[in-house]
Amino acid sequence: MSEIETTVLIVGGGPVGLVGAQLLGRRGVKTLVAEKYPARLEAPKAHALNPRSLEICEAAGLPMDAIHAVATPTEDGAYVRMVETLSKAPIGAITYERQDAAVRALTPWPLINIEQPRFEEIVEGSIHSLPSVELRRGLEWLECLQIGNSVVSTLRDRTSGETVKVRSRYVIACDGANSAVRDGVGIAMDGPEGLANHMMIHFEANLRPVVKDIPGILYFLFGPGINGVLIAYDIEKTWVLMHPCGPDASEVEFDEARCRAAVLSAVGADVPDLVIKGVRGWMMSAQVARRYRDGQVFLAGDAGHRFPPTGGLGLNTGIADIDNLTWKIATVEAGWASPDLLESYEPERRIIAQTNMGQSLANAFRIRTLFEALGYAPDQTVTADVFHGRLADPAGRATIDEAIAYQKDHFDSLRLQLGYAYSDALAGDQYLPISEFAQKCVEGARLPHIALQNSASTLNLVNPDGFTLITGREGASWHALVPLAGAPLACKVEGADFSVPGTPWSERMGLAATGAVLVRPDGHILAIALTDDAADISRLGQALAGCLRPQLQGTA
Repeated sequence: MSEIETTVLIVGGGPVGLVGAQLLGRRGVKTLVAEKYPARLEAPKAHALNPRSLEICEAAGLPMDAIHAVATPTEDGAYVRMVETLSKAPIGAITYERQDAAVRALTPWPLINIEQPRFEEIVEGSIHSLPSVELRRGLEWLECLQIGNSVVSTLRDRTSGETVKVRSRYVIACDGANSAVRDGVGIAMDGPEGLANHMMIHFEANLRPVVKDIPGILYFLFGPGINGVLIAYDIEKTWVLMHPCGPDASEVEFDEARCRAAVLSAVGADVPDLVIKGVRGWMMSAQVARRYRDGQVFLAGDAGHRFPPTGGLGLNTGIADIDNLTWKIATVEAGWASPDLLESYEPERRIIAQTNMGQSLANAFRIRTLFEALGYAPDQTVTADVFHGRLADPAGRATIDEAIAYQKDHFDSLRLQLGYAYSDALAGDQYLPISEFAQKCVEGARLPHIALQNSASTLNLVNPDGFTLITGREGASWHALVPLAGAPLACKVEGADFSVPGTPWSERMGLAATGAVLVRPDGHILAIALTDDAADISRLGQALAGCLRPQLQGTA
């Protein structure tokens, strides 16, 4: 038996666990990532990294050029298309998220599509350069015992059979929807589990000659033939067919011949270079963990929430989870904050997961309006006569077009991606369409992005290793708060440390030129001062103290 001591044990080396290791490693926190599989799985899995996830990646020091270099070209991933087969004229189309230049007024990083394994490879390459991080593959978590403020986990080396004991101050479960850690500490999931069953058929083929001038990232298949969704990670190579199936279907039943037949049916043409790479069954769920914490064990990503894939919110919610949790662990470990700071993780992130899960579920039901418009019976089947009759009938065609347009919220959720807040300051926005997003300088929200004179973003002013005080042109007096902060605090004064073109930054934020915004290491606003009078300075100081030492603040 071998024994390992570390500060943080991350169970699971998927994208959330790897990003967590990057965030902790950059802050010098000793971290072990235990991944049970000996090698990265080939299946492409998730494909969308939304603007907030990319902002987090940049702040974490990940190589953004490398990430974008392997992403799906924007022109290939800009549409969702509804088709009978890939080789027939589309039934209709809708734009996929905001990938145009106009969205850069709201974020420096528009959404991209990228194969999950490629993203993981880039993040893993980055963490290998961090001396405080170790990644061990083939190491399976079995159980843990919590003793005081430490956790002793038992793991098994799946290659040697050796038992490994890991003593850590924290365990972060990033081990997916079927989390062994979550089950091991007895945290239940709330919500429906078995909504639908699918087989994910991963295949390689160059379908550019079939797609021609109608590229898309998603092709929803309708009609009397095969239904499901084709995902075009790379039109000229990497595809997945999400094939609906019954709850009792097994991967064994989907042998080479059956998978080839399904793909050829979906394409509607011969595919000479077709290679079936793999098949895996999965069950659609809509659940959120009842708790995100058990002592020193925390849940992040799919271990804490299972979403329908409709909307692409699962992975991105997980990246925001780990961003929220890791700065708090690092701050506690550095001695700047009370361990009570960690109590804020669950209430801040769980409500976001519930919102995103609800939207993902709504999207899954929203697509049913299109089935209805196309003449499907209650058993989700349609005859060729009814289907083609609806398409040929002008009134039927109008209903179909209306049902396609109704999918907008399914494929444009910018407000959910960027407009959430760790306060009730944006509570009124919940009644707006999720595609409507206006940046607001309010407590709990992400710092609004404004392009600087040097082409960087105000988001780049945020210090990920401490707190940041951003002030207007006449806010130099705020420097006096820095030595009193009790934690690293950078003061950035407009005009001296940064400049924005046109209207002054402070005015855009609704502040006087003497006002200031206090920002957490994760880029969310902790407090706002309209001016620099004594009351505002005291209030910002109290907000920082309350964040770092909530127990002391409560008794002061």
